Amino acid sequence: MDSRLVRYLKYIFLTALLPLVISCSGNNEHTASANIKLAAEMSLLPATVWIAEDQGYFTKHNVALTVVEFDSGRNALEAMLKDNSFNISTVAQTPVVFNSFNKEPYVIFATMAYSLDDIKVLARKDHQVLKPKDLKGKKIGATKRSTGHYFLEGFLSHYGYDLNDVSLIDINASKLRDSLEQGEVSAITSWEPHISRAEAALGKENLTMMISPTPFRKDFFFTSPSDFAKEHSGQLEQFLKALLDAEDFIKANPAESQMIIAKRLNADLQLIERIWDTFTFEISLEQSIMINLEDEAIWAAKLSNKQQNMPNYYDFIDIGPLTKVKPHGVNLIF
Repeated sequence: MDSRLVRYLKYIFLTALLPLVISCSGNNEHTASANIKLAAEMSLLPATVWIAEDQGYFTKHNVALTVVEFDSGRNALEAMLKDNSFNISTVAQTPVVFNSFNKEPYVIFATMAYSLDDIKVLARKDHQVLKPKDLKGKKIGATKRSTGHYFLEGFLSHYGYDLNDVSLIDINASKLRDSLEQGEVSAITSWEPHISRAEAALGKENLTMMISPTPFRKDFFFTSPSDFAKEHSGQLEQFLKALLDAEDFIKANPAESQMIIAKRLNADLQLIERIWDTFTFEISLEQSIMINLEDEAIWAAKLSNKQQNMPNYYDFIDIGPLTKVKPHGVNLIF
């Protein structure tokens, strides 16, 4: 029998069993207080966290949450991997891919959001960058091992170039604006709110804004150390319940959500309103994330000078917590 058909039949069978499993399962940890330390990127992507925080949903579900802020998901994930006091991090797909080659012990337990065309290239006109092909030979600032890094490779390929045709400078996301403003680089590639803040600092009339000719999707995940996810699945379920309340709030109250998030990020409300529709805030685990992770892994492996064994990304997924609280949100075929 075709392997894809077998996997599909297994998926149908497991889906049919989910309600029975959920009704028969019990976990006393659900009623206990969950003390969670979160490494979070300060951007629009973790919107459900900011809403749950503002609306008291963490308190409602007995979660004592401590948020430590980072300028990128890359730095948030790497902090969690180095410091075992962190229980959860927020991160996009590219840092997940790079760290997966190291066999780091962590799992994705939910997707929080995805965006289309959140990442852009911003270049200085006085550095003679007026169109994409002008980037050849220029210094471009990007946060390496982040989604901006992956985006830039694909962006350049549309115009017949690759990363070897530019000088790529590794810069933390929060420092990209300063590097562009000081002329240390001719262009930067990043996501919001970093792009708009750089645009405001230098003046829109002095810059060339470039987006991908084809839609670029960025998935954003909640990850947890493997041991924590295994031993404290009930705490992750409580955390997710708060986020599901926030998801409902965002859908019912988009304008109020935008104001809450703008205040939390210290961002211009008009910026949040302008980019809002490029984001989808939904707690899920969809099959599409596996395709994106595998595609990026092929790219990441090519960047290395040594032979790399391709990770099995099913080993980096824990469907347990989300299956308990939102079974219809889990659509993975194992």
